[in-house]
Amino acid sequence: MHTLRRSEPYLMTRWKYLWRNEFVELRREQRVTGAGWVDDVSPDGTILWIHLAGGRGRVMIHVDDGLDIWRVDPRMLPDRTAPIPARLAS
Repeated sequence: MHTLRRSEPYLMTRWKYLWRNEFVELRREQRVTGAGWVDDVSPDGTILWIHLAGGRGRVMIHVDDGLDIWRVDPRMLPDRTAPIPARLAS
């Protein structure tokens, strides 16, 4: 069985295939504008909620907002730890 390994971030054109707590980069015109962890995805894959890295809060992104979402292989980021959701932190 062949395992696909990515040493570079991968552009996600279908957001419905993103997983919760997956680390992603947000890009506009190939420039990284932010990064964080997927909190939720709408059933139709048109809306994402991201917990931004660095404690910058949670944002909602619509597919028409002009941002590209890039999946980042967690093996590339061994020092990244997912944020504790607010509902579990209290």
